Amino acid sequence: MQEIFSTHPAYFLMASLGTGLFLIKLLLFLFSGDGEATDFEDAEHIDGSETFSLLSIQSILAFFMGTGWTGLAAKIEWGMTNFQSLGVSFTFGFLMMLLNSYLSFKLKKLNTAPRKTDYQEIVGHKGRAYTHIPPKGEGMGQVEITLEGKQQILQAISEEESIPAFSPVKIISIDDAGTLLVIKN
Repeated sequence: MQEIFSTHPAYFLMASLGTGLFLIKLLLFLFSGDGEATDFEDAEHIDGSETFSLLSIQSILAFFMGTGWTGLAAKIEWGMTNFQSLGVSFTFGFLMMLLNSYLSFKLKKLNTAPRKTDYQEIVGHKGRAYTHIPPKGEGMGQVEITLEGKQQILQAISEEESIPAFSPVKIISIDDAGTLLVIKN
């Protein structure tokens, strides 16, 4: 280790400090969930749901970590010249930075709250009976509809007659509890 530090101090420091600080920052993000507070993002987009931030502390640390380890490998294992190892290590470091930013962006999107669905929009739409819907006043069934590109199954009652499973239905109204009033289509 001493020999590596004395022959390639820049790459060694970038690799060891970058890796150590990257792991600390990653652990803080995973366990506290508040890793965004130190990123270079706009204050209005702090949740990260709408922005792809290339410059964050995490991605800069990924750059140093990737550059340091690749530079050491290029010099020691691959026997490259200083210029070649510098080009390879900076390229790999930048790729690590991009990968970290992309993965952080995708991870932050998982944490965004889903948009509140307005079920009144489905009145007049068509769906299909997912289960048997008994006649009016005799019980409840389920209806399968597609809302905002997502297939959903909602509780339903028939306005008139019994509706067999898998029959097409039309939604007449929806009550405050979210139960659909349907007719056979």
